[in-house]
Amino acid sequence: MNVTREIVKDLLPLYVAGEASAESCAAVEEWLRTDAELARMAAALRDEEGRAAAIGPAPGSGHAALLETKALLRRRSLLLGLALLFTGLPLSFTFDGTGLHFFMLRDAPAMAVTSAALGLGLWVAFAAVTRRLRVTGL
Repeated sequence: MNVTREIVKDLLPLYVAGEASAESCAAVEEWLRTDAELARMAAALRDEEGRAAAIGPAPGSGHAALLETKALLRRRSLLLGLALLFTGLPLSFTFDGTGLHFFMLRDAPAMAVTSAALGLGLWVAFAAVTRRLRVTGL
């Protein structure tokens, strides 16, 4: 197969990125030695690729959405744990020969109600974060 200049131009991005096969690299390098314009194009692609790597992900690439989704997942996990803790805390009990004894309900009923109310608020916050994750597509 005869490798034309147009084929080499098509291969330049792969060559610069280091993703071309050894045979394609050899063909491109042969053309770069003989064609000054192709050599300039390759140099421009290398410079562009270097600038893009230094800048980081392009805006709109989804990087910000990924970071926001990770933060929402962490927040949801924390809310779930706290909601379980504060919901179950008033229901903590012991069992002895005389029956079940609920610590907080018997000894500190105001604290038990406060803990249950806090647990309910945390469940509402958990539901809101879960809804927000569903809206974003997770």
